[in-house]
Amino acid sequence: MPEPLKRKKKDGTSYERPPEIEACLKKLETVEVAERLRQFATLSRKSIGHVPSEALVYFLRRAWADGMQGDFEKLFRLLMKRIEQSLCSVISDSRMAGARGIREEIMDRFAERIAKDCKGRTGLLDFYEIRFDKAFAAFRTSALRQIGPSVVDTVPLGTDEDDGLEISAEVEAAAADFLGGDPEKLDDPAFRLELTAAIDCLPDDQKQVIGLLLQGFQIDSKDKNIMTIARILQCDERTVRNRRDRACKALKAILQKENAQ
Repeated sequence: MPEPLKRKKKDGTSYERPPEIEACLKKLETVEVAERLRQFATLSRKSIGHVPSEALVYFLRRAWADGMQGDFEKLFRLLMKRIEQSLCSVISDSRMAGARGIREEIMDRFAERIAKDCKGRTGLLDFYEIRFDKAFAAFRTSALRQIGPSVVDTVPLGTDEDDGLEISAEVEAAAADFLGGDPEKLDDPAFRLELTAAIDCLPDDQKQVIGLLLQGFQIDSKDKNIMTIARILQCDERTVRNRRDRACKALKAILQKENAQ
C-alpha cells in the first residue's frame, strides 16, 4: 500500500495523489526492483510501459527512507535524465543564449531540493507526486526568473514532449492576454501552429517580450533578486508594456485574418 503524502491542506486534510497515480504505485509495488528500474528508464511517453514521473519521485523518496542507497542513486539518475530531457526541449540552445549553463543551474537547484526533502523537509516533493509536470514547470519558471536568459530567439509554446501537445501552465496564463480570455484555444494543435507563425511575424522587440511572457517572466518587480522582462531587455516597465500591447494587438489582427479566410 503506497504511503500517504505528508503535506496538509489549509483545512488540515492531507493532499492526495490522483487515482491513476495511486493505481500505478500499487502495481509497481508488486514487481521486482530491477523491473521497476527498467520501466523507469523508458523516457518516451508513447512507449509501452512508460511510468509517470510522479511514481518515480515516490519510489525515489521511499528508497531514501528505507536506506536503499544503491536504488536511490539509480532512481536519482533516472529522474535527472527525465528533467534534462524536459529542459532541453524548453531551454534549447537555439532559443536562448547560454542555455546549457541555465539548464545545469536549474538541475543543480532541483537536486538541492531533493536533498532537502531527504534531510527532513517534510512534504517538499509531495506535489511532484501529484502533478509532476505542473510542479516542475513552476519550479523552472521560478528559477528562470532569478537566473534569466540573455537572449530569447524563438517562443516555446509547449514542453516539446513526443507529440508536442503538452502546454506549460505558464503558457496558458500568459496566452490569455491575446486570446481574448480564452486560453483553451491552445488545446487545438492547429491553432498553436497559427499562433507560432503569427508570433514569428512580429518585430524582434515585440517577439522577445511575448517570448518571455510565455516562459513565465513577469514584466517588473520591486525585488531586485527577481529577473524580470524589463531587466533582461534593459528597458523600463512602460516600454515593455507598450511592446506587449502592440504585440497583442498585432497577434489578434493576424489570427482574426487567418480565421476569416
